[in-house]
Amino acid sequence: MRIVLVSHGSFSKGLYETMEMVLGPQEKLAYIGLYPHQGIDELKANIEAEFKKADPDEEILVLTDLFYGSPFNAVVQLMSKWDVYHLTGINVPLLMEILLMRGNDKSASEICDETLKLATNTVSDVRKYLEDLKKADVPSDEDDF
Repeated sequence: MRIVLVSHGSFSKGLYETMEMVLGPQEKLAYIGLYPHQGIDELKANIEAEFKKADPDEEILVLTDLFYGSPFNAVVQLMSKWDVYHLTGINVPLLMEILLMRGNDKSASEICDETLKLATNTVSDVRKYLEDLKKADVPSDEDDF
């Protein structure tokens, strides 16, 4: 499975580099950023160039940063021509889980379903978390976090 990260600016590159740092080198993982000097047509051409690198029967999963942003819209426009899976709202914990699932031979459809279940657990209110620990009288040292 080929995974393509598409974002505003260098966010997708940062995700890519973070995954290589945490999980090691990743095959068939690409990133594309949209920069102020580019238009939607150039972005779509760059995305399509990545799609063309996929083997004929290889699944493609596209991960975008922002619902209804330009990268999201570019991918949606290409979905009429390309059979791709598309998740939006990507972040570091979700991408790590997605890459681990891919490594366990999950299909793109299975990854999409599981990612939606995991998404609610990727953002935490740390202040509330620490307050809840105190209320539960759980000994903790904030310096340990």
